Amino acid sequence: MSRHHRGLLAVAITAVALDAGTKLAALRWLREPVDLGVVRLRVAYNTGVAFSFGADQPRALVLALTGLAVLALAVAAWRDHLGGPIPAGLIVGGGLANLIDRTTGGSVVDLVDPGWFAVFNLADVFITTGVVLLFLTMATDDSTQSDAAEEEASADVARQR
Repeated sequence: MSRHHRGLLAVAITAVALDAGTKLAALRWLREPVDLGVVRLRVAYNTGVAFSFGADQPRALVLALTGLAVLALAVAAWRDHLGGPIPAGLIVGGGLANLIDRTTGGSVVDLVDPGWFAVFNLADVFITTGVVLLFLTMATDDSTQSDAAEEEASADVARQR
């Protein structure tokens, strides 16, 4: 197994474990909402996908679509198309954590309520962080590739003279 694959698995497994731990703790101890000033902690159940979109759809359809999305992301991550093991592991781990929730309980357990946005969980934070890191990686790679292409073009022009 390559270094990329080991890193990807380590990050994804850690993300799933951390998310599961926070959800289990919240389900056990968070009986009433807790106001932390900036956010409230409360247990909410999301039967749809992101932002409860599709909550009125059959459970099997939501589960199948979520599963296909996670599978596609996992394949892309395994093939190193998601910005390396850390962004890929966060995206896949977060997606898998929510898929496990949906499979075992019929809905995703959300915990953090900012009051001005959708209620979310740690898996959602991992997915969002992974996507941001992926974009940063892509921007860095693009500028590196552009610089290399410019240098190569300059070298070609110099050779032609």
